[in-house]
Amino acid sequence: MILITSLYRYQDERLQEPTVIFVVDHHYDEATKTWPLQQLLENSICDPYSHTLLFDMHLHDDIFVKYNPLCIPFFCATTVKEFQKENIVPNWTNKTKTFNFMINKMRPHRVALLKLVEELNLTDCTYSLPWTTNPFTSLPVTNYMIGTETQMLQGIRSGTIMNWQNYKQLLQKTVFEPSCISLITEPTYIEKEALITEKTIMSIYGGNIPIWVGGWRCADSMQRLGFDVFDDIVDHSYQTLEDPLQRVRNSITLNKKLLSNFEITTSIIKRLQHNLDLITSGVFEKEVEKQLHETNFTLCRKHAGLSLQPKV
Repeated sequence: MILITSLYRYQDERLQEPTVIFVVDHHYDEATKTWPLQQLLENSICDPYSHTLLFDMHLHDDIFVKYNPLCIPFFCATTVKEFQKENIVPNWTNKTKTFNFMINKMRPHRVALLKLVEELNLTDCTYSLPWTTNPFTSLPVTNYMIGTETQMLQGIRSGTIMNWQNYKQLLQKTVFEPSCISLITEPTYIEKEALITEKTIMSIYGGNIPIWVGGWRCADSMQRLGFDVFDDIVDHSYQTLEDPLQRVRNSITLNKKLLSNFEITTSIIKRLQHNLDLITSGVFEKEVEKQLHETNFTLCRKHAGLSLQPKV
């Protein structure tokens, strides 16, 4: 098996025989202007279509669709199990801010988001950034996670803090629960892939209406699984724009009025509860189970580390 992450760089590997390529997180290489995964496939000595591609994301009109990949949300399933194990209880009774965002790695679409928030003077927010001082003068310092930020980042980078710990100890009451809308910056933005991670899971636990900044058809992917993406409130038309940076800009500009002032109503709370009930009922684990059973792909089951019972 070959594991492809955001750190993977093509090094002239020549695959001799069919193998499993597990794509956890991959990105366009700005330095070489190439897709390392595509190079790996195209330079195979054996038939590139003989490999089994397993994506931890949903592909839409992507260059890798032609390889008939398996798309199984392992990460979401295991993340939700972590949250459930720790019995994280939400409290949505004190929403005083309009929106939130959480950023660690400074990828291009996240930098663009920060510039847009400042440019459009959208300041009614809670947020988390990877600095111990606030470099954005237009954003309220009182809403910025100073103090706990260094602790969180050290834990993330050392691998000693899990996603549920970040949420429960640092982000739940400071970033997510006080706000109504979440600007979710999932890792992918150039790729035509919907990678759903802990960022979306945290927004659901926080009782937030989602806007995926830069993500390609993330709203479609979540809706396909039964989630309410509030498309009667949020304009998600940005999600199918070809230009990734325009996708980022439109996700904010099309919803500027919403991000300027918004309050959660009782009817919206019920819809947010539906989304929380959906993930706590095991929707991602069921999707993993469904995909594994349909493909009879036992290697995937082993890697998932989930307690999935075979159908009889």
